[in-house]
Amino acid sequence: MNEYTKIIFRIILLIVGVLLIYSGISLAMSSGAEIKYMMMLAKVKPLLPLPFSTMIFAFLFNGLLLTIIGIYPNFTLFLNKTSVYSLILRILAIFSAIVMINPMILEIQFIIDGKVNFMAIATAPGLIFPGGLFVHVFFEHWLGGILGLTLGIKPKIFSALKRVLLKNRL
Repeated sequence: MNEYTKIIFRIILLIVGVLLIYSGISLAMSSGAEIKYMMMLAKVKPLLPLPFSTMIFAFLFNGLLLTIIGIYPNFTLFLNKTSVYSLILRILAIFSAIVMINPMILEIQFIIDGKVNFMAIATAPGLIFPGGLFVHVFFEHWLGGILGLTLGIKPKIFSALKRVLLKNRL
């Protein structure tokens, strides 16, 4: 892994983490009715119907976790431990990832068929996602969900990355 790749990976972790935190705060400030109306207009149907509060928790939790790892890679050493706290964090990361990917699973066919305009603005009353629909769907739902799932299931992948980063003093 060269120097630029390491920098880019940490920047991606930070960007995804900050976007997730922003969206989580925005979701917390909006009402559940606004989000349900927006999802109805966009014809988004989650695979598993979950309470609105779980979406807020998932965005904030995974955003905070990814931001911490982007800033402080040593945190992955804590996730590798078999202590109760690290296991709880890993279980919550898996749960949050499933919640984040949940509304997108049934949308894959729309994406493949080209029925989704990724250049469209991703917005709802009082809720604006920076960068539009592409940034919201790709970085927040998919990348944030996959990174959170990876952290929960196999955090050693990030520990190996941390060793490479620390070896080269990044």
